[in-house]
Amino acid sequence: MTLTSAPLLAQDAVRVTLPSGSEVIWQETRQDNAGGAGLTYRFRFVMPDLAKRTSAAGDTALPDAPDDRGPIDIDTETAEVSGDGADTEGEALALPSQDVAIPDGQDEALFDDPATSDPLDNTQAGEVDPIHDDILWLCQNWVLPRIPNTGPRPREIVISLASRPVPFGSYDPDTLQLFEVFRLPPDKDRCEWEPW
Repeated sequence: MTLTSAPLLAQDAVRVTLPSGSEVIWQETRQDNAGGAGLTYRFRFVMPDLAKRTSAAGDTALPDAPDDRGPIDIDTETAEVSGDGADTEGEALALPSQDVAIPDGQDEALFDDPATSDPLDNTQAGEVDPIHDDILWLCQNWVLPRIPNTGPRPREIVISLASRPVPFGSYDPDTLQLFEVFRLPPDKDRCEWEPW
């Protein structure tokens, strides 16, 4: 494993301003072949306002949902809903529609296979985490220019954001961490998002 890192958030650490106006601080870059994905570059950043940005955008509680509703079970083959929370005053819970509206002039097959859609356009992909666009920009505009032109080319780029610095591979319950994985095709310099 090869490791390049800045001093642990020293005053002169590299800071990057994202399109949203938030700032990330580069913590380190790692290279490895773990996980069977081939050569992987891992760029680790600290985003001090990460918890604030994700909690503000992630507040999706339903205003009329009763707090005392029990667990529900959904049969994935029949879509049958059962359990304590499945019935509210005699009415079954409505499940979200699985239908996707396809814009005029777009090929329907494009929406069936995520591998054929434009990975830089997350407007078609549905709901993504609130800072996905910043992470994608970071990969395309900050990470890619730092991939060496000589030697083996990475197949995968992993970008991680943490609300504060933590050692690599460690778990801290008080630190929020987000990870995004991008594929780097052998024939072009473009971060292609790999949805989980």
